[in-house]
Amino acid sequence: MGTWDDGLLDNDTALDGLGDLKQTIAADIVAFGALSPTATSTAKLGAAIGVLLQLSAYDFGLETATGPTIAAAVKAHEKQIAKLPSAARKILDAVGAGQGETLAGRPAKMSARQIAILHKRASTPPFGKREPSLFAQKAAATYVQQVARRCVSMIDEDFEDESNWSDLCREGMGIGCVGVLMVLEPCTVPSSKLERWRRAAKKGLASLREDPDDELDFHEGYYANLDAALALLQKRFTKK
Repeated sequence: MGTWDDGLLDNDTALDGLGDLKQTIAADIVAFGALSPTATSTAKLGAAIGVLLQLSAYDFGLETATGPTIAAAVKAHEKQIAKLPSAARKILDAVGAGQGETLAGRPAKMSARQIAILHKRASTPPFGKREPSLFAQKAAATYVQQVARRCVSMIDEDFEDESNWSDLCREGMGIGCVGVLMVLEPCTVPSSKLERWRRAAKKGLASLREDPDDELDFHEGYYANLDAALALLQKRFTKK
């Protein structure tokens, strides 16, 4: 549940969008687990698990609907997982043993500024630790890019309707994915997309300033955080 502040993840709408994204990744894990174990299918399985470890400790809980199915997907690929480098094997074996929730509870490396952009009053990151070994193979990296494209599509939907631009804190389901893109790698996002989102958000704030109300200070903070997040992504993804 959102805490209703001006951080990008301090509202229910962004958290709902983030929840929708998590569901697609959990479904991918089940689908990959059902495939015949090969170097490619197991790499995709590991990558999907790696992304979900960054996004949701809850989904790995054995008392949830998803936790046991994730563990079962790993166990179905045990023989292929045994061929992986030790770092990746160790993480996936732990997930298969039901320890995914603990692994997902380890915090990501994020600066205090990045954390504040997402949750104004938080001191710990809202995302979990990234395990590079799960993304080392080409098929794994390809999967991460697919997740990035889902994020871009969800954010694009927020900006399709110009009436949303001045109320993204209530209408922006895809805005939660801006936070995901801050920790997702390896992936790329077109700089043109980021620039378009920044321009639209600035126009939305400008319209709020034209007819100010008692929420204007809140919106000023929210849109400042959104622009800061998009600026960070633009710097990261713009080719030198």
